[in-house]
Parts: sequence; C-alpha cells; structure tokens
Amino acid sequence: MRDKILDEIKVHTQNNDYESNSVVEVSKKLQVSRNVVASEIRQLFAQGKLIKINQKPILYVAKEIFEEIHNQKVDTLEVDSLHVLTSTNSDEKRDFEKLIGYDGSLSELVSQCKGTISYPPNGLPMMLYGPTGTGKSYIARLTYEYAKHKGLLSKEQRFISVNCSEYANNPELLTANLFGHVKGAFTGADKDNEGLIALADGGILFLDEVHNLSPECQEKLFQFMDLAEYHRVGDNENWYASNVKLIFATTEKPEDVLLKTLLRRIPMTITVPSLKERGLHERVELLYSMFKAEQEKLQKKIRISAKAYSIFLAYDFPGNIGGLRGCIQTCCIQSMFSNQDDDAIVIQLHDLPKDILESEQLQSITTNFENTGDTIAVDELDSFIKAESYIIQMLHNVLTTFQTYTGNDANITEMDVSINQNIHEYFDKILYHATLSTDKDFYYKGIENIFDMIRNRYGLSLSNNDILTLNCFIMDYRKNYISVRNWSYKQAEQISELLSYLENHKYYEANITKEITNYLHAYLDLDILDIVKIVFMFYLSNVTNHKSEKKRLAVILAHGFSTASSIAEATNQFLDTYVFDAIDMPINQDVQTIIKKLNEYLNSMGKFEELFLLVDMGSLEDIYKGIQNKQANIGIINNISTKTALEIGNGIIQNRPMEDIFDEVIQYSKTHYHIEKNQLKKNVILCSCASGMGTAEKLRRILKDSLPVDVPIEVQTYNYNELVEKGIHNKVFADNHVLFIVGTLNPNIENLPFIPIEELIITDSFAVLNHELQSIMSAEQLDTFKKKILKNFSLSNIMSSLTILNPNKLLEHVADALDRLQNALDKTLSSSTCFGLYVHISCLIERLVMNKEVETYLDVDEFTKENQNFINLVKQTFREVEEYYGVDISIPEIGYIYDYIKND
Repeated sequence: MRDKILDEIKVHTQNNDYESNSVVEVSKKLQVSRNVVASEIRQLFAQGKLIKINQKPILYVAKEIFEEIHNQKVDTLEVDSLHVLTSTNSDEKRDFEKLIGYDGSLSELVSQCKGTISYPPNGLPMMLYGPTGTGKSYIARLTYEYAKHKGLLSKEQRFISVNCSEYANNPELLTANLFGHVKGAFTGADKDNEGLIALADGGILFLDEVHNLSPECQEKLFQFMDLAEYHRVGDNENWYASNVKLIFATTEKPEDVLLKTLLRRIPMTITVPSLKERGLHERVELLYSMFKAEQEKLQKKIRISAKAYSIFLAYDFPGNIGGLRGCIQTCCIQSMFSNQDDDAIVIQLHDLPKDILESEQLQSITTNFENTGDTIAVDELDSFIKAESYIIQMLHNVLTTFQTYTGNDANITEMDVSINQNIHEYFDKILYHATLSTDKDFYYKGIENIFDMIRNRYGLSLSNNDILTLNCFIMDYRKNYISVRNWSYKQAEQISELLSYLENHKYYEANITKEITNYLHAYLDLDILDIVKIVFMFYLSNVTNHKSEKKRLAVILAHGFSTASSIAEATNQFLDTYVFDAIDMPINQDVQTIIKKLNEYLNSMGKFEELFLLVDMGSLEDIYKGIQNKQANIGIINNISTKTALEIGNGIIQNRPMEDIFDEVIQYSKTHYHIEKNQLKKNVILCSCASGMGTAEKLRRILKDSLPVDVPIEVQTYNYNELVEKGIHNKVFADNHVLFIVGTLNPNIENLPFIPIEELIITDSFAVLNHELQSIMSAEQLDTFKKKILKNFSLSNIMSSLTILNPNKLLEHVADALDRLQNALDKTLSSSTCFGLYVHISCLIERLVMNKEVETYLDVDEFTKENQNFINLVKQTFREVEEYYGVDISIPEIGYIYDYIKND
C-alpha cells in the first residue's frame, strides 16, 4: 500500500498537480481509509521520500520527482507553502529566513510567531518579551511579511509601528493617537484624527515598549480586543470598527507592568533571547552580517585582530544585538580615521569603546588564536557560517565512525572509544560557550530533575557535572532542532541501522534512554529524535555499572504495597548497580492483573535472553505460565529475601549461568526454583577450531561479517576438545538449534554437518550452506551470503584476519615446510587438506609466538608411543619455521597436524 501511495503522489508531482496530494484526495483516489493513508504518508515522510507543505490542507510532494523537475536539491523536507519550496534554494530569502537563527536558537520563537499570527480565524495577539536590542521590532516586521506571504494579509494592508516610550510623559496623547480623536477633544485637537488602529485596519499594529501604556489606555485597549470596536477620544457615542492584528513588545516582565485584564487577552508571550544566549555559530553570523554592511558602506575590506574578535564574540553587550552593532560602527569610525590611506581597515583592541576596555569582563575573555597578533578578514567568516553547527558536526562524526566499523567486530571497543571521543569533544565545546544563568529556567530545572531521578533509580554514576553537560546538550538540541531534524531526514537509513545495532548491543542503556525520552516528552513536550537517543546511549554506557554479557532481566514480585520495591531498592544499593526491577502486588490484587503488569514490563524491555523472577509465595510461584514471551529462559525462585536477592544479583553481575546461581542459593535457604527453557531455540552456526579458541573467535567474526543484516542466525564459538569429549551432549546443542560447525578439524558430532575452513576457501559449491540455510534465508539473502563468503574467505584474506604475523611471509614458510613433510612421508596431500593445514599451522605458529600453546590432546601418551617417526619428521621438516619464529612445536600440536593428514 505504501508503494501505491508514493506512486500516486509521484504522478501528481510530475504533473504539477499538488492539490491532489492531500490525505483526503489520495484516500479518495485509492479508495483507502484516511487513517491508513495518513499513517503510510507519515512513514514516507519520516523516510525522507516526501516534502511536507504546511498549508491548508497539508500537501505532500514526491522529493525525488520534484528535484528532477526543478533541477535543484531540496535541503528541507518541511516548508510553509509551495512558493517557499520553489524558492528554497534561490538567493532570495523570505520573511523569517532573513532572521539569523531562524533554524537554530530562534526556531521555537519562529514557530510560535507563525502559529499565533495564523491562528483561525484572524490570528491572535502576541507579546514579544526580551531585553533591549534583541530584535523584537525586526521579528514583528518579519511576522507581518510572513502573514502576507501566507495570504493572511493582502499586499495593501499595512504594518504600523508605535514606540510607546516616546509618549511616556504624555500618555493621553498616546491614547489619542492610537484610538483617534475628534476635533476639540483636547487642546490642540483642531481637526478629527482617525487614529493608528483605523490606519492599520486589516493589517498589523505593533506596540513597542508597551509597558509605557497608561492603565486607562490599557483598559481601552482590552475593550477593543474584546469587541473589535472602540470610541475615539472625545466621542463616546459613535463606535468605530477595526480588524487589526496586535503585536506587543516589552523589556519588562509583562506580569509586573501590565494590567492582568490586558494580559489575559494576550494568549502568547514569546521570549526573545539575549545575545549571550545565542550560540557561537549565530553570534559569528551576526558579526559577519554587521561587518559586511560596514564594508559595503565604506567600500573597504575589514580585518579584525584576534583579541578584538574574541571580545566581539564573548562580551556581554548591555544593548545586545543593538549594542554589538553600535560597537562595530564605533570601531570602524576609529579605525578609518587612524588608517585613512590604507586599502583595508584593521580593527584593533584600542579601537573598542572605553567602557568595554575598562570592563572587568575583559579579564575572563581569552582568544583561541595561537598568535594574538593574528587578524581575521571579515570575508573569511563566511566559511565558518557555512560550516555545520557543532551539534551537526558531532552527529555526522558519530554516523561516519559507525559506518567505518560496521561489520568489523574486532574493533567494536575501538568504535565505542572513537564515538565517545567525538561526543565528549562536542560537549567540551558547548560547555565552553554555554551561558549559565543562576536563575535556571523551566526547561533547565525540568531536565535536571529528570536526570536526577534517573540517576537515583538506576544507580548511575552521573555526577552533577554530567547532568549539567546533558542539560547543555538538550538545550543546544532545542536551539538547533530544525537543523537536526532536516539533517536526520537525509541520514534516516544510517540512523536506523545504528539505533538497531545499539538496541541489540547496549540494550540496558537503550531501556534507560527510552525512559529518559518518555519523561522529556511527557513533562517538557520535547520531541527527541532517534539520533539524539543514540547520543544518550553512548554517553550512558560510560556511567552505568551494568556489564552483563547476556540480555538478562531480573524482577522481584511480592505481596504488599511496597515489599518488592523495598527489597529491589536495598539490593541495588548494596550491589552498587541497577539489577532488579520490582512489581508490588497489593493484597487485594489478583494474579491476572500482576501477569498483565509483568507482560507490559517485558514488552517494554525489548528482546532478552534470560528472565530471573524472584517471588515470595503462593500464587506468584506459577506466574511464569502467564508470560507471553516464550523466546527466553525463565527462572523463578520463591521465598525471596534481601539476602537471596543479593546472592542472585551477584551471580547476574558475574555472568554466571542461571542454574548455577539458583543451585548455590538453595543450599543455604529454604527455597526452590524452576527454570522454563526457551521454547524457540536460536539458529546458530558454531565455530570450533583445534587451533584454539582464539582462531575460532577470529573465524566467528569473519562469518558474522559475511551474514546479511537481520538474518535470525547467531555465530558462536565453542571449545574443540569439549565437542570431541562430550559430543552431542554439550550444553550448546540443548540450548540452540545448531545448523552446522565450521572449523579446522571435524569434531564428528553425530548428524551435524561440518564445513572445514578449507572448503570455504577453495570451493564455490556451498552444498551444505544451501541445504541448511534455504529455509532461514531468502534466495537473495543466501546469494549475498555466498558472495561475501567468496570475498571474505580468500586465502590471503583469511590469513590476514587470523594472524597478526606477516601473512605472506608466514604462508611461504608454512608451505615450504609442508612440502618437505609430504616428501618425507612420500605422500601427496589433497588441495583441501593443504589449505586446511596452511590455516591451522599459521594459527599454531602465532599462538606459540604469543606463548599460548595447546596443552591438551586426547591420548597424547599413546600418540607419542605409536607415532614417534611422524613426530621426528615434523620436527625435522619444520625446523626452519621453529628457528625463524623462535618457537617449539610441541607433541600435542603435532598430534593435531597428524589428525589432519590422517583424515586426508
């Protein structure tokens, strides 16, 4: 269905028939319910295949087709109108696009302005609140431009601005100018004046410094806002009407300076941040735009000294953006008259105003330039502006690093280190440039409380500095939400792949992250994108004490309102890590309700391999029978106490087998347990090598790298000697569905196929692979697997992967020695046996070099007694190898070489 919907939207996009691309029209055309169409369109939009046009009705455009038709790359997937879309990549900037930070720190402000002025039927009044010089007047004018572009206002309708502070000493005159007056209304009123409200009819009236309005004027104003009618000053009989949209602005706290009756009629108060609250990237952009304007006026290039540049960026200008602009103009004047004959102006430290030079702030401002005598050209700032923001750079590096290490299990730890390094470098930058207020805002306090709660709940080693860091990260994300969201659309596939990987490999951190994001959304209404969840997971992996190799869950269930919670909390504190969750069962609650709670909990935790259920007594002892997830081992133990929980928790932390943990506990306590085995065994390919577990592990990695993504098959290693000794009775066969074994020597497990490593190197028949995997993989997946096998199991690649020694030199030595042994035995070995011995002996030599000699060989004494001649021949023919690498090939090692040749 999704493909049909996309095809339909593509057809209309091709024909420029965008009006047919609404949910309603598409559902009519395809005769599918609107809910289904809306759901599928949301998925297509999330995948970056559609562009969303936020007009009424909302329309969608097929991104690929639109780019082909217009021969332009679309950088954003969500626009306000079709006109904006067609001009997105043009040089012309429209309304809020002119505002520096519109897609960064001011993105929320812009959304609030758009939503308020567009609110049906005629928009709503808004209040812009912020310090002087922050751009409130400019934002009001851009709101007017936006309303015109959206068709909310006609081109003829006006924007009228009034600065109320100009009438601070004559409030009555302000009232008269706003509402108009009749002739003779007051001294000097020699003719009728219709007033600014009438002049702005149908348009926008902007009242700046509104705190200067007198109470009487405020009353008259809110009456007009209620009725859309008013009396002119001096005329209390006639009513005048005006359909004007009102925007207010003030530098004072509105609740302190305005009547509550007026404030109640202004539903949206929008906070405009100060200059110091804007990110470094935006401050540089503001600096560039102002100096660029001065360059054009003066017709001279401008350079800035290192120290002056640092002050421009870091100084807390009392007048904010206006103060920065005034300072820049003062510096240009100073420098221009000092260097009249030069082609360029250089802004030096001494050009700055005296009040700044004498400020205490200067002592704490440092420069990042290695040489403080350096200067930077204004035009060079443009390259910094066009560079990605710190947060986008970090997210890009995280994805790039993951792609670099994908499929290379040998370097998973290295990948973690590299990604965490990228994240921490970014954190250092945002902390350095952060503006921390002692009067923490609503969001800051909310985020702080959430992480404090998570820290206590999971026993995380999160310091207050860690919480501050995460707070700054979320605030930076909020400021750059639109940029991050648009970037994420383009990287959707890679982000999904990394998130899936982390949910499988960092499941504990993934569950904590899920809880964090739920809190952030529920309490602060923050939309946390998947890429941000990924950053949380990596960061949390450094502060969790949870190191279990298996996906294990542990839950305490007990009767009473807080019995289970109390035991779990005490045990987690004693263990200094979060192991146990708890579900309390009030005495009057039935078991079915508890089973429902348990299943909800398990569903929220994703996939897991083992579940430890610790219960007190009675009906809870059979609770495992109601668990829906049958794809895990479930162990239940009764008569729970804090001591029992401690012992089990210790065993879980140490990654001990479930049965061993329970067996130890019942020795000293009056408890009994039951283990319900996983009813759906995992498909497993087993790697086992006579050369040792090291070789088997390296082989596992190569095989895992060859498997297609999302195939339900695990690749595991197992000790070769245990396979030979216990055969089919090994635990691995009881717990898993083993498909076949890959290795150097066949352990001869009954009814189980074995693929020698040499067969993967020298054959392309893949008979065993076809037979065992055709029911698990699709034909396409199986074909991909076989192609990767051919690539990854070339002899040179195998040698490079399995040994740290120079593979070419090692292979040369081993091949010569094996030729000498064949001559001595008067025997020609098959190609497959030779390949197998090349790999086996190469790994053998590496182990000996690293002092990891094989110590066991079945019936070694009997082998030595019966095969002394063979032993002597091996020692003779491999003497050069032993001398070159400084090793001694022992009799157990020779025994495995003998087995290879014997089975030829």
